[in-house]
Amino acid sequence: MRRIPEVTIRRLTHYLRCIEFIKETGAKILQSKELASFCSISDSLVRRDLSYFGEFGTKGVGYSIDELEKHIKKILGIDRIKKVGLAGVGNIGSALLKFPLKKNGFHIIAAFDIKKELIGKKINGIPVYHEKEIPRIFKEKGLDIGIIAVPQNVAGEVAEKMIKGGVKGILSFALLQCPVSKKIPIRYIEIAAELEILSYEIEKEG
Repeated sequence: MRRIPEVTIRRLTHYLRCIEFIKETGAKILQSKELASFCSISDSLVRRDLSYFGEFGTKGVGYSIDELEKHIKKILGIDRIKKVGLAGVGNIGSALLKFPLKKNGFHIIAAFDIKKELIGKKINGIPVYHEKEIPRIFKEKGLDIGIIAVPQNVAGEVAEKMIKGGVKGILSFALLQCPVSKKIPIRYIEIAAELEILSYEIEKEG
């Protein structure tokens, strides 16, 4: 299978946001130069990114916005809803439970915590279970993705429970220090790292 650069996948997600915004204006056809201008990148880069996945649009005419949106969603695997389990109902977790992820193709089915006052309750319609229930709930409900929003010192234990439950991919706010199969992709959200990169860009331009 042809390996696609990660930066291309990242840009696809950005293209999708831009396409959704442009679509709201009532536009039906979109040219690569228009998408490029909206996304603040080059026209050739847009065409190159899309060329990894076959032919899109009509030369000299452009792309059907509906069809391009449909193709990108299929490439990203969000043409069907991905079921998600969230561990950790603190500040970050609570915010995620209220965030409208479903419109982006993700549905949080269950949340997990160890606080007695939370277990058995529903937050935004999502039931909260004890963390020890992670393997069972992941298996029973066929959850695809696990989000880890717990402290660093217990993140590894939570990841292991998700793996036992058959998780297919993990998004973590904490660095995981546990053995994880290479077949299970892991993504990290590191705000400090993003700020450090932004700081580098500021200093570079200075």
